[in-house]
Amino acid sequence: MEKKEVPVQGAYRLLSPGWVVLVGSEKDGRYNVMTAAWQMPVSVNPPLVAVAVAKRHLTAEYIRTGGAFTLNVPGYGLLPKVQYCGSISGRNADKFAAAGLTPVPGQKVAAPLIKECLAGIECRLWNTYDGGDHYIFVGEIKAAAAAPEHFETQWSLTGGREHLPVNHLGGGVYAVPGMVASVSKDEKGFTVTEKPLEE
Repeated sequence: MEKKEVPVQGAYRLLSPGWVVLVGSEKDGRYNVMTAAWQMPVSVNPPLVAVAVAKRHLTAEYIRTGGAFTLNVPGYGLLPKVQYCGSISGRNADKFAAAGLTPVPGQKVAAPLIKECLAGIECRLWNTYDGGDHYIFVGEIKAAAAAPEHFETQWSLTGGREHLPVNHLGGGVYAVPGMVASVSKDEKGFTVTEKPLEE
């Protein structure tokens, strides 16, 4: 198969798509949420996951100070809110309130879960690694919950498109099985444009 050169600055997208998550964090009783797709399982025993967060982001500050974070899996129906939470800083707005998302106190950590999401994982900070312009936060899973109609031991990918986890392809472009969606912003807010996958 012939290949075309990809600029190294964009080569990370060759490893996409990955589930989009909303990262919940907490510092001194104040909550923040940001969108991320750079996340992965790390270990089964102990149960560890990792998420990469830009060093300049408020979320990085909150995780380093608070020592915890949550990874929340939104469904396709939350896509405009997902895009919003990835497009502005929590330094300038209460993103939970502005996006219409409901923070829920975690059972094991101070960082919030998100009520509207399909699943949530509570993590206590295990270690932090330097990843260039990002920190790689490794968290030990302390609790996890998922909507049983969408996940038992794996994702069922049933229940209609609104309840499917979303993959990030880059920028404002996302995918769910059978479809690509682009999210754009205008003066009225965020708009989702759908395109079926071609066979």
